[in-house]
Amino acid sequence: MHILTKIFVVLTSLLTVALVPLVMLNTASDENFKTRWLDEQVRATAAVFERDASQRNREMEVRTVQDTAKDFEMKLAKAQFERDAAFAEAARVNGLFASTQAQLDRFASNLQVFSESDKIKSELVSNVSKELTTLRSSLTKANRDNVQLDDQVANLTSENEVFKAQLRQVQEQLKQANDDKDKTAADAKSANDQLKKYGTYAGALPQARPGATSGSNGEAKLPADRSLSATVINVRRGADSTMAEINAGSRDGVQPGWVMSIADGGKYVGNLRITTVDVNRSVGVVELEQASKGEVRTGLRAIARKGE
Repeated sequence: MHILTKIFVVLTSLLTVALVPLVMLNTASDENFKTRWLDEQVRATAAVFERDASQRNREMEVRTVQDTAKDFEMKLAKAQFERDAAFAEAARVNGLFASTQAQLDRFASNLQVFSESDKIKSELVSNVSKELTTLRSSLTKANRDNVQLDDQVANLTSENEVFKAQLRQVQEQLKQANDDKDKTAADAKSANDQLKKYGTYAGALPQARPGATSGSNGEAKLPADRSLSATVINVRRGADSTMAEINAGSRDGVQPGWVMSIADGGKYVGNLRITTVDVNRSVGVVELEQASKGEVRTGLRAIARKGE
C-alpha cells in the first residue's frame, strides 16, 4: 500500500473519531436551542398580552379620569350658575325690599296726610257717593230705555214680517190679475151687457152701503183690527171647499169675517176667511188656492194685517 493511502486512511479515521462527538454535541445544542426559542416565544407572547392589557387598563383609567373631570366641570358650571342665580335673586330681593320700604314710607306719609285732612276725606267720600248715586240713576234709566227699545224693535220686526207677507200677497194677486186680465175682459163685457139689459127691464141697481166689504163668495168681510201671525194646525178638504184651522182665537183678537193671508215662507199660497172662532182656535174657508202655488197644509203661516 502506498504511503499516501495509508496517511489518508489514518486521517479519515481520526476525522471520524473527532466528528462523532461534534455531531452529537451539535444535535444536543439544536434541541436545547429549540426549547429555549419556544420558551422565549411563549414569554414574548405573554409579555405582549400583559402589555396590551396594561395599555387597555391605562386607557380605561384615562377615560375614567376624563369622565370624572367632565363631571366635575359640569358640577362646577352648575354651581357657578346657581351662585349667579342666587346673587341675582339676592339683588332682586334687595331691590324689592328697597321698593317696599319706599312704598311703606310713602304710605306712612299718606296716612299722616290723611289723618291731618279728615275734612277733605269726608268731602271726597260725599262727592264719590253723589256721583255713584247719579251713575246708578243713569244706569237704571238706560236699562229702562233699552227694554223699551227692545220692545219697539220686536214690534217693528213683527210688523215688518206682516208687511212683507202682505207685499208678497199683493204681488201674487197683481200677477194673477195680470194673467187673468185678458180672460176676464170678455167676462166683464158680457156682465156689463147683462147689467144693462137688467137695468133696462128692472131699473137701476141699489147702491152698496158705504164701508161694507165682502169675501170672494159674497160673504161679509170684517177688516182686522190688529196685526197677527198664526200657524195652520189642521186642514180638511171636502168636495166643494177646503177648511183650515189655526192656533189663534178670540183671546188673540180673531173675529169671524177676517181674511188672512196664507204663506209658505216667502210664497203666497191663498187666503183664509175666518168663519168660526173659539177661545184659542179658529176655523175658516180657504180661498184663492191654486195648485201651481202649492196647497194649504199644516205648518204654514196665516197672517192678518191691521185694517185689511
